[in-house]
Amino acid sequence: MKRYDFHIIAMWEAKSQGRTEFVYVIRWLDEATMKRQWSRFMSDPEWDRIKKESAQEHGEMVGRIEERVMLLTSYSNPIEYGR
Repeated sequence: MKRYDFHIIAMWEAKSQGRTEFVYVIRWLDEATMKRQWSRFMSDPEWDRIKKESAQEHGEMVGRIEERVMLLTSYSNPIEYGR
């Protein structure tokens, strides 16, 4: 992810119904950059190899991947980046 300029702000685990979800909040310069870098990451041969090797050793760990573009509202508390 670092290779593709992912700036991870926070990570969460959500456990429910016998599964674990990982949620990453990533800061991007703009939506076009996000789409371009995400596409490059998802087609990276090394990432594909890592997923396959991990699945062979530990079982399938990467299931459905969803992306959402979130915009901070004017009434939100400010976000402190870089913590």
